[in-house]
Amino acid sequence: MEYRKILVPLDGSESAEQALPLAKALAGKNTNIVLFSVCPEDELRLCRLNSAYLDVQAKALTAEGLQSVICHTEPGDLADRIKNYTAREGVELVIVCRQGYSDLSREEKVLQNLVTDNSSLLLVKPDAAKPRLSRILLPLDGSIISEGAVPHVIKLAKAAGLEVLLLSVNGFPEIPSDRPPAAKPSWEEYALVLMKEVREQASGYLDRQAQDFRQAGLKVKTQVVFGSVAESILKVSEEEHVDVIAMATHRRSGLDRWVYGSVAATVSAATELPMLLVRGSENR
Repeated sequence: MEYRKILVPLDGSESAEQALPLAKALAGKNTNIVLFSVCPEDELRLCRLNSAYLDVQAKALTAEGLQSVICHTEPGDLADRIKNYTAREGVELVIVCRQGYSDLSREEKVLQNLVTDNSSLLLVKPDAAKPRLSRILLPLDGSIISEGAVPHVIKLAKAAGLEVLLLSVNGFPEIPSDRPPAAKPSWEEYALVLMKEVREQASGYLDRQAQDFRQAGLKVKTQVVFGSVAESILKVSEEEHVDVIAMATHRRSGLDRWVYGSVAATVSAATELPMLLVRGSENR
């Protein structure tokens, strides 16, 4: 399984070009890589300059062995033009290098237009280490929205030959306000029982989700942890030497509200790993 079309927005900056190594790594024999740029509608001369710049980048990619590279430049707003182009041309993946380590809200207008029902967004941090693709982490919270990332992760994992790590993060049990201090068993003992039950339920859930990945011929592992969601995702990504973190966004509120509330924004700000962002759905 390979991508038919991967789009990389380029603006002439070195930071934007840092998305190209991932595009090359994910391109299959029949993948079309689209180098995309825009210019102000009243500065059409810049479109010609952008086209010349994209041609140079395309020749470099072709010289490195890529089969098909398409250059596309048009006037207008970047977010709107990319959104229209991806829908019209069937682009499945957009790879973007963020322009800094700022909070996602500063780039919300552009980013939320790049995550659509049919295309996912691979967000790359600037000046990050050369991409190594071997394992992808997908946190799942049991919601239909988070599970919407599954087919996108399968596609990316198949294209890059990635091992998949499914993660369930759970909160620690809290002492009920009406529980007597002298109640038996002790709260510590009872909390262990509750955590065991949660772990078993979460493990069963992840095992069921893992079947889709195994049926696709992918290697998949599962892990259940306790703690705060964002911190746990970051910790597991480091301990398990993850190369990509995948998360789903909510269709009604773009990137300002995530499946895990502010979790994905926290993870994105703290990690240097690429993030695969997909549009979650409330319908199976």
